[in-house]
Amino acid sequence: MTIRGRARGVTLLELLVVLMILSIILTAAVKTWDVTLERGRAETTSRKLSQIANVIVGNPDYIVAGRRADFGFVGDVGRLPNNLQELVVFPVSPPESSRWRGPYLRSTFNESPDGFRTDGWGDSIIYSGDSLLFVRSRGGRGVADTTRWQTVFLPYDRTALTLNSVIGQIVDVRGNTPTDTSVIDNLTVTLYYPFNGKLRAWSLVGFNNQLPNGTFTFEKVVPQGTHRLHVKYLKYVPFKDSMETDVDVTVYPHIGAHGILARLNVDWNDEQ
Repeated sequence: MTIRGRARGVTLLELLVVLMILSIILTAAVKTWDVTLERGRAETTSRKLSQIANVIVGNPDYIVAGRRADFGFVGDVGRLPNNLQELVVFPVSPPESSRWRGPYLRSTFNESPDGFRTDGWGDSIIYSGDSLLFVRSRGGRGVADTTRWQTVFLPYDRTALTLNSVIGQIVDVRGNTPTDTSVIDNLTVTLYYPFNGKLRAWSLVGFNNQLPNGTFTFEKVVPQGTHRLHVKYLKYVPFKDSMETDVDVTVYPHIGAHGILARLNVDWNDEQ
């Protein structure tokens, strides 16, 4: 005859031990998830702040044919944005005169159309276009905990970005500068550059003593970017004729553009 043993149940103490272990595992998992989530928010915010700063002032590492080719919003419009909204929508008219080339920021598929203005915690990104230029996130803690703030400063100040000089000289096919007054008086140099979203043209003329020996100076008014310089020589002898040339001038922040040579297909010796 076989005697069956009775099934042994779980004691209350064993059940409490199991629940305690599960609680510890769950608490650790929640903490790990919170840390991972916070790290993801911080990384997302860091990328977004850097992207905003780059589209405002351009990416200095974007080089084409040996020259910097990206000067961002400032290079296109000629000033700093008044707010982040201008990086996406810029109210300027008429459209044909607009220098705005946006939108400079685009929302991803999982973001709302205004997602460019919020950080990883859903709070508004702060932009300062005053004397101190920066974009900032308060790290989901508001003004109370400054240690959580993330700040990306723009690499240059307002003057370096928008008030540079362009200096150069007009030369002939031999590389000589004009010295004769009758030649210089018939020279005109025009620089085209953006100003408040529209194209501005500033001309210097020889007969106003603005081009001594063919030297032109546009002093501390030109924003960073690549701009067009147009040189015209209008000759009357033996008949009215003109010679013109265009030069692409790359203006770097704080440095400007110096030593520009605008070469005309003419020999000054034949003109004097």
